[in-house]
Amino acid sequence: MGFRMKITGGPEEIAFDERSITKVDFDSISPADSNARATDFGLTVKVWGKMLYKLGGEGSDPTLGLAKWSQAPSERADCYRNAEITVISASQVVRQFTLPNAFVMEYSEEVDDESGVGVFYIHMKQKKDENAAARIEGGFGGE
Repeated sequence: MGFRMKITGGPEEIAFDERSITKVDFDSISPADSNARATDFGLTVKVWGKMLYKLGGEGSDPTLGLAKWSQAPSERADCYRNAEITVISASQVVRQFTLPNAFVMEYSEEVDDESGVGVFYIHMKQKKDENAAARIEGGFGGE
């Protein structure tokens, strides 16, 4: 199984392939004090991955794009972006999550000087008044 992630709507597209993403967690969260289906629910996606640096000018580093996005203030229109996470199994798309108005709740990078490997974590949330625009799709044919 593998994952792809593509973030669009900012100054440049941020894209990760199956080599980078290690774990994805999608959540639909209702308030804990609700006794019925609440209209005040949240949609979030958490993504963990490896930092595969681009050396020698061979393209842009997508984690740098995530770090810059995480610092975008709410006054800027590009603080909200389109986040698309694709789940691949046996060379087929089995699930696709799209948050068209996602913003960064949390972003972190951790680097180990002994192993030389870095990891990142991003927690994205769909803008609440745009929850109806979010999509969860599956049942795709082969690539």
